[in-house]
Amino acid sequence: MQPKAPNDHRKDGRAPEWAGARRLLADAAPPDGVEAALLQAFARRHAKQPWYRRWTLEALAPWAGIGAAGFALALALAGGLRAPPPQAPVAAADGFLALAPADRIAAAVNPHLRRADLPRQELVRMGIPIAADAPDELVHAELLVAATGEPLAVRLAVN
Repeated sequence: MQPKAPNDHRKDGRAPEWAGARRLLADAAPPDGVEAALLQAFARRHAKQPWYRRWTLEALAPWAGIGAAGFALALALAGGLRAPPPQAPVAAADGFLALAPADRIAAAVNPHLRRADLPRQELVRMGIPIAADAPDELVHAELLVAATGEPLAVRLAVN
């Protein structure tokens, strides 16, 4: 068995020297104004801040990520809902201007050729490059029409 050292702690874990110090300080009171000075220093150091200064970067980072993802989703949805830009009609060798994609024209079952007098404004709305100076003037045209009634191509006729 080892001999006990003079600074060894008792069973409660406290050093014996502290017991005397505790007895001396048990009835002692702090100097006047110490408590008030400590409370004032604490209040200055931990002053109440406005709500917008309480947010830290660590608190805002997840919300900024969620907001950015929501904004990207909104842009993607808004971009997907837009109508495609009008394309200029493509002229074929026989003088027809395509109004539908080439694969749809090729896949059309039993297309018909129809003659019609169309107003200039209607041809402009179809994307035909024609002067719209007299929108109500009629233009002779030949339309290639699918069995469903969809116009596939147009050719301007000469009188």
